[in-house]
Amino acid sequence: MIELVKSNVVFNEENHTYFLGDKQLSGITGMIKRQLFPDKYKEVPQHILERAAERGTRVHHECQFVDTTGFEPESQEAMNYLLLRTGAGYKTLANEYTVSDGENFASNIDCVWEKNEKIALVDVKTTYTPDEEYLAWQLSIYAYFFELLNPHLKVDALFGVWLYNEKSRLIPLERKSDEEVKRLLQCEIEGTRYLDTETALEHKQDEVQLLPKDVINKYLEAVAEVERIQPFIDGFKDSLKRAMIEHDVKSWDTGLLKATITPAGTKKAFDTKKFQSDHPELYKQYIKETETAASIRITLRKEDTNA
Repeated sequence: MIELVKSNVVFNEENHTYFLGDKQLSGITGMIKRQLFPDKYKEVPQHILERAAERGTRVHHECQFVDTTGFEPESQEAMNYLLLRTGAGYKTLANEYTVSDGENFASNIDCVWEKNEKIALVDVKTTYTPDEEYLAWQLSIYAYFFELLNPHLKVDALFGVWLYNEKSRLIPLERKSDEEVKRLLQCEIEGTRYLDTETALEHKQDEVQLLPKDVINKYLEAVAEVERIQPFIDGFKDSLKRAMIEHDVKSWDTGLLKATITPAGTKKAFDTKKFQSDHPELYKQYIKETETAASIRITLRKEDTNA
């Protein structure tokens, strides 16, 4: 049976801090954003970030509940998590497992899975779309720390578990080399920018990004949320209209909501197209040109269900 070494780092969940004795260590997520993704969430309003964080925390706790108790999942996301884990043949060795370099950094790994004496590290994401490059860096750092803490063990696989409402996916990730991980950590310690190195610039030179990816993802998330609740809004309005007509109520005011019925009837409209066809010269005399502001049309591509 695999035994994991317990870190001496103390994690304070209330304010999300890590201490090794009297020394406070730096977390990993903030460092990754500073060094590799400086514009991540830059344009996203704070209240949206807070709501997303609350949802993410809830889903993480529900997944941990499934792993530690074996009870029935409390949500669709937790059920999907369980199906992904068991479908891949893994059992959970630890949740929120604390790892560290023992000097400057520490973090908690969402899940440590095991299958046939092989270790997989897992991070759960609940965003509209998973950022696989971010996940690969995050879990590669965790793997480096994990093997420092457990020198008798090797990490065999890295996975992102993506859970978004009824959607889910197990994402295998390619591990960054320990050399690159150590170079990234050293840049943070020295106060230099990893992205300012020549190698990083070569990777970025052909990219054109008008808005940060996370802003785009939050827009898509908002659109999806509107599409999800729109049928309820339309159904509510239709039910209320039918009830008011049935009870001959022309106006209804609850204090928080006021509804007024517009009676059925007919309306007259000028047939511009027919007038232009019948009287083209007269039509031209009444044409008025006005300037219009620039507009934008956004077309959302549906996901490939076979992907």
